[in-house]
Amino acid sequence: MTDKNRLYYLDNLKVFLIIMVIMHHVGQAYGATGGAWFYSYPGDRVIPLRFFFFFNASFFMGLFFFISGYFYPQSFNRHGAYQFIIEKLIRFGIPLIFAYFFMTPILEYVKYVHYVNPISFPDFYIRTLLKNGLNIGYPGGFHFGHLWFIEHLLFYSILYAAMRTVLQKYVPSMSITTTRQAKLYVIILYILVLGIITYLLRTSWGFPTDRWIAFLGFIQMEPAHLPQYLSLFILGILAYRWSFLESITTPRNMLWLLPGLGIYVVTVVQFYTAGSQQAFFMREYREALLCIGVCIGILALFKTFFNRTGRVMQILADNAFGAYIFHVPVVVALQYAFDPVRAGAFTLFVVVSFLSIPGSFLISILVRLIPGMKRVL
Repeated sequence: MTDKNRLYYLDNLKVFLIIMVIMHHVGQAYGATGGAWFYSYPGDRVIPLRFFFFFNASFFMGLFFFISGYFYPQSFNRHGAYQFIIEKLIRFGIPLIFAYFFMTPILEYVKYVHYVNPISFPDFYIRTLLKNGLNIGYPGGFHFGHLWFIEHLLFYSILYAAMRTVLQKYVPSMSITTTRQAKLYVIILYILVLGIITYLLRTSWGFPTDRWIAFLGFIQMEPAHLPQYLSLFILGILAYRWSFLESITTPRNMLWLLPGLGIYVVTVVQFYTAGSQQAFFMREYREALLCIGVCIGILALFKTFFNRTGRVMQILADNAFGAYIFHVPVVVALQYAFDPVRAGAFTLFVVVSFLSIPGSFLISILVRLIPGMKRVL
């Protein structure tokens, strides 16, 4: 199965990233994490999983934003502003409504019943509604959960369509696509600036990691990672407009994995030999180097070795978005199902991950069988 116009390596990379996201969320219950989750393992947690979380959080959602941004210009060109917004409202808006009013309230209810007080779901729903109204309350109230990513994409869609419309009308030359190369000095400068802004945001501006807010009252976000997410989304758009994706996915750019993975290995080694203070010294700069190094390197790796598809990979790629939407209920259900099992945290992490990955894709496959759902998922 080949289509010369389709970037199969990006399809395959999205599947890989979705699997990483699922495992990341499985680990929330069993590892050392500062974030909130719907289930908490009662025994000793797996401390080394903190480095799994650190590695993932340093790059994988940013890479998702880059890939998403890359496809915005061609989608806008194909549909026009009005239809572009309609398509995004359907694809992103429907899952957001489903998550806000149904999926996350059920997850919060299960957590409340298990750890606080066994009440009925209608009572819990009404109490939450009376306490917070429809305002975002994360955690514990109505919120988008892991679909914050989709909410951002919807918000960025509206901003992008508005900006493109204005630019086309008043600065038509801005719509011309040009070809540019990704220069080494620009990449290094970007890493440094990303590190500086992230450092200031997390320290001087008071937004450490795992602090979530409702920006403007309705945009659920963790500001600590926003510079990475927003900048990579914009770079994804520019990668299409300026055609520099080809220049960063050449085989030699797999070498970017060396500094990316290298700084990660150094951090882990320092943690066990010199302590956490030394290991996470200049953390934001380490994170920026890890992020950009791994992003460029893994894009080049998948372009070089995985730019093809088959029946199984095509099915997985078609259901990657659906697996992202439904994976948290699958993960949490399995975590509670294994709660009575007397096993170590790492064993349960492996088992629940092994079951959650196919389970999430299977739910998406089944939901997409419903008429009309393929337009959403």
